[in-house]
Amino acid sequence: MTVQRKRPSRLLKLGFKVPVWLYRAHLGFLFGGRIIAIVHHGRKSGKRYVSGLEILTRHDGEMLIFSAWGTKADWFRNIEAGGVDELWDRRERYSDVAFRVIEPGEAFDVLARYELEHSRTAKQTLTRMLPGYDFSDEMRRQLADTGTIVAFKPA
Repeated sequence: MTVQRKRPSRLLKLGFKVPVWLYRAHLGFLFGGRIIAIVHHGRKSGKRYVSGLEILTRHDGEMLIFSAWGTKADWFRNIEAGGVDELWDRRERYSDVAFRVIEPGEAFDVLARYELEHSRTAKQTLTRMLPGYDFSDEMRRQLADTGTIVAFKPA
């Protein structure tokens, strides 16, 4: 069985905007550290964007994010082109942020940790966004090989 990603519905896209609204209102702490917001600029338009991203896990000072649409996600393409202007985490705002794309071997471990630490959320999120995902090592390996996990680290 292969993992196929499907695009979010309009309702889900609206739901993705809620974290941004709360962070702009300085209420990001309500997410308890599970969601961050990154500020970046459009690679073509130069327009300022804020994207809310769910944290898979935190490790060694890094916040690890899974990009469901891989390297085709607009926020990913924008930070590759111009970097991260700011990262908002709970009540903190960081202007000096490094990021890196996680290699597949490390991604497998990150996904396993996420499934263990946040089993209910992982079950809801992964099965909804990745129909056919069954939490087996084989599926996790396939997702680690084809997915994109980004680590953000404030300086």
